[in-house]
Amino acid sequence: MFSIYTFLLYIHILSAVLSIGPLFVMLMIVKKMRIAPNAEMPPYIEAFQGAIAIVKHSGHVLVISGILLMWHAGYAWNTSWVVLTFLVMLASIVFLARAFKPTLRTFHTPVYHHQQFVSLLQRKTWMYIVLLLIMLWLMVAKPIIW
Repeated sequence: MFSIYTFLLYIHILSAVLSIGPLFVMLMIVKKMRIAPNAEMPPYIEAFQGAIAIVKHSGHVLVISGILLMWHAGYAWNTSWVVLTFLVMLASIVFLARAFKPTLRTFHTPVYHHQQFVSLLQRKTWMYIVLLLIMLWLMVAKPIIW
């Protein structure tokens, strides 16, 4: 039988895949950027920005569906895994807002250095993946810490 909980869970899992999957595509884009001449960089930067947009918007669906799942399942807001998930989520929101846009804006400016630019994008992408994997672990394992 199809229930509202099953539907919400499906939406939540799909949005989790869409919020982390493009990050691995971003790593492939960064790999191509490393060897691309500056003249070929704009399409890679646009693809990178598009992937960030997918991650960001699917994250919105992820949060809303997660809150609805918690409400529907009756989880308490002060459960350790819930509190920690929200803390990591807040950290990831702040990180996403500050990690990529300032770096991408340096392209075609005097402070732009190709290899440094690419290395920074790669490092920040991995940092964001780690944050999301921590959040994913908290949601799946639901550890009781307190």
